[in-house]
Amino acid sequence: MRVAFTLIGGSGWTGGVNYLENLLSAVAEQPDCKVEAVLFAGEDANPKVLARLAPYLVQPPILNKAWNNDKAMRIARLVCGFGLQRDYLAEREFKRANIEVVFQHAAWYGCRFGIPTLAWIADFQHRRLPMMFSKFNFYWRDVGYWALSHCATRLMVSSLDAKRDCETFYPKSIGRVDAVPFAVRMGKGVDAAKLQEIRGLYQLPEKFYFLPNQFWKHKNHLNVIEALNQLNQAGSDVVIVASGNAKDGRNPEHPQRVLDLVKSYGLESKFVFLGLIPFQHILPLMRLSAAVVNPSFFEGWSTTVEEAKAVGAPMLLSDLPIHHEQADGVAAFFNPNDSADIAAVLMREWAVLEPGPRLGAEQTAAIANQQHRKQFAMGFAGVVKKTLVQRSDD
Repeated sequence: MRVAFTLIGGSGWTGGVNYLENLLSAVAEQPDCKVEAVLFAGEDANPKVLARLAPYLVQPPILNKAWNNDKAMRIARLVCGFGLQRDYLAEREFKRANIEVVFQHAAWYGCRFGIPTLAWIADFQHRRLPMMFSKFNFYWRDVGYWALSHCATRLMVSSLDAKRDCETFYPKSIGRVDAVPFAVRMGKGVDAAKLQEIRGLYQLPEKFYFLPNQFWKHKNHLNVIEALNQLNQAGSDVVIVASGNAKDGRNPEHPQRVLDLVKSYGLESKFVFLGLIPFQHILPLMRLSAAVVNPSFFEGWSTTVEEAKAVGAPMLLSDLPIHHEQADGVAAFFNPNDSADIAAVLMREWAVLEPGPRLGAEQTAAIANQQHRKQFAMGFAGVVKKTLVQRSDD
């Protein structure tokens, strides 16, 4: 089954590329799933991103100006997709490569598109947290999801929680939505000496919590800082190390507000912000930490949680249905809206948790993650097959 992929997300959403790498690498590891991945990208695509994904493809990425990020091409694609309801430019290139199914996300190909489409939707945050969006962004996203629910051959989400949302908010999707949880690619591990070298690079204390989230408003850094301030005033030595992109496209002023709050409370030594660090340092810092913290108000299927699970790190998570689905039995939970409850859980777990690494737990987690990756690949292949069958039956 030849499946077409295009790049996910812009420069502000590293999670899009990470998801695609996790999916393509899992599929490449499981030849039994019989998925041939072909990547299409613009001639102006980032060569570093293409290099990350190329090892998992059946052929080098196909570069074509149809996917260029310039105004003229975007208008042409919009005219085809929305005006004619058939993106002839994309369809022509996919057919030249003998594509059988198109993995669709942000792009709109139209209801009359000539190839079966499997639309992936990351989450339905705009419906659950509409206050995080401008009216324009809310309706733009909602119209897009409504259109996918009507016109995509099938839809794929990453959790049962998201599947319920999809079928609740877009009833036309009922019976055509599949939940396929993703699992992360681990890459090459590092030994104990290298771990300590990374700790020294960032001049980190021996014991710390790790919060590796983008500085987006819904990631809830502000309540964590309020909780940390309460602990600091009580004489606690809890330290949180945070990493991530200090930009928020929907709320541009928010990252600076977070950093200003840290400074106003004098918490620079208790809330250590590393900024956007190399991806290859994320898992080592998880391994070194006493626990990984994700205080988010909303998630679709958290990459942070999945990575922590993959290295056997303890987790302190916001009390969300999705977090329970993803990590029930292996995490402690707190109310993300209550800084006092966050503080209580941070303090309680600090008293019993030790800094990593945890070699025994890591070995067990690695075996489990490999099984999860197989399920991810085979689950995806099953949905691709459903997409082909459904289109032939329609």
